[in-house]
Amino acid sequence: MFEIRAKDGLGRIGRLEINGKRVDTPTLMPVINPKKSDLGASEMRRLFGTQMVITNAYIIYNSPTLKRRAQEEGIHRLLNFDGMVETDSGSYQLSTYGDLHVTNEEILSFQQTIGSDVATSIDIPTPPDAPRKKAEEDLTVTLTHAREAISSKRGALNGTVQGSTHTHLRRRCARALAHMDFDIHPIGAVVPLLMQYRFYEMAKIVVASKKEIPPSRPMHLFGAGHPLILAFAVLLGCDLFDSAAYILYAKDDRYLTPHGTRNLADLLFFPCSCPVCNTSEPSQILAAGEEERTRFLSLHNLYATFLELKKIRQAIFEGTLWDLVESRIHNHPNLLQAYRVIKNNHKFIEEYEPATKRSGFSFCGQETKWRPIVSRTKGNLASFKTNTFAHPLFGNVPKELSQTYPFHVEEEYKADDKKMVMVIADWQFGKGIGKKLFGDFRIEYGQTGKVRHIYNGELLATLRPKDGLFVLTREGGRRLHDLTRKPSRRVFVAEEAVPFVRGGRDVFCKFVSHIDNAMRAAEEVLLVDERDEYLGVGKLCLAPKEIPHFKKGVAVKTRGGSPEEYE
Repeated sequence: MFEIRAKDGLGRIGRLEINGKRVDTPTLMPVINPKKSDLGASEMRRLFGTQMVITNAYIIYNSPTLKRRAQEEGIHRLLNFDGMVETDSGSYQLSTYGDLHVTNEEILSFQQTIGSDVATSIDIPTPPDAPRKKAEEDLTVTLTHAREAISSKRGALNGTVQGSTHTHLRRRCARALAHMDFDIHPIGAVVPLLMQYRFYEMAKIVVASKKEIPPSRPMHLFGAGHPLILAFAVLLGCDLFDSAAYILYAKDDRYLTPHGTRNLADLLFFPCSCPVCNTSEPSQILAAGEEERTRFLSLHNLYATFLELKKIRQAIFEGTLWDLVESRIHNHPNLLQAYRVIKNNHKFIEEYEPATKRSGFSFCGQETKWRPIVSRTKGNLASFKTNTFAHPLFGNVPKELSQTYPFHVEEEYKADDKKMVMVIADWQFGKGIGKKLFGDFRIEYGQTGKVRHIYNGELLATLRPKDGLFVLTREGGRRLHDLTRKPSRRVFVAEEAVPFVRGGRDVFCKFVSHIDNAMRAAEEVLLVDERDEYLGVGKLCLAPKEIPHFKKGVAVKTRGGSPEEYE
């Protein structure tokens, strides 16, 4: 139902499939008011490519007209939307008015009847700073309702994580829900924190929940949709967002940007090139009637939000999500302060951080030193102490690694090519491996005059220009296999998949029996059967801790022997 297509930090590009509908994450679910929507769901699909919306089942249930239509026509026809529809149970009304005129069983049954793609049980949104006893009492009710939902499950379900600002209660709740058959996990009751710019508390709640939620289930930050916080929230592992901010801010003449909120009256020019801003001036919109002004701002706010999400997805694909986040956190002092959650949880995040990226490593400010790759790299450098240069972030680094990820520096230090090949191999595969792996090798140079292919009788490896690391051929992998002991660098393939993997097919998650947990996503791994018989070599696509949770998706991209595969 959910698979990871690319990753960076705890952020991932994912694909969610429910009831034959597909949603690419991270994405926003605009909130649709079933009674009156200034922008309809079908218009959002046409203008923004909206794949998923959220609406309130309790409002529909409490309106005789809407209830009858929803029961007769279904939720998709009621909203005139052919994408994925998630419904909320009324927990917002519970937090606002203190009571609901419906039971948990009734609202769950109603959501199933009207054809909701993702239904939600009634959770208790305990507000921030509630006493621990109150939070525990509310959590008991939330988990009771969650178990009721699972006992009558007929479709995809949300399992909402609650617990106020008590992170140990958030972890307890997430751990309990992880053992139930939920499909998506919203993180509830964070809107008050966002409204008060308490981003650090929000971040702690997200990370605490992420530590317990299975990686195969998307995490939804309930009520969050301001572009200011999206990149940071995605880096922490959030996949889905929902918000009515686009219309609520518009009605208050407020203009959303990834750098914060601007009042329309304060704008001389629109700092945006979306379709509506490109053809208008602030003075025109200020002079317009309230309805026209609200529609204009609603459209812009959605354009700005969806554009930010596109930038985030592209950054994940390129491996520059950390760069994007570190540029965004300087837009608000509380967001910058919240970034210390990275420092406090770097060991946890490091397990999911890819070993290399499509783009080089960038120093964006003092916060960059908190990235997990920094502590990981400094630890690995301990045994490389000769012929070094002073790197501004990593300290003493071998000159032979000056063009290797993550050390890339503008100055290219002179180094013997054969020595460089050995040092890179030692860095990548283990100290002392280079000489044994390549032996009396021959270098083939590329058109730029730089080291490209490594031969010893046949092609063993290619030096990849984008990160200065080696990509092994099948023969190169075979030699590395002979030099190392299991489970080092190994992915063990289930017996039924062995013939396919031996023939060069990719390894899917469900066919991985176990793996060397020291490996990281994007590393070169050896494919073996249960007896440690060598099958091939490939690139690890997911973190070892992610793979057991997935029944769908590629765990290892297998390679053959053609140099063209290593570009």
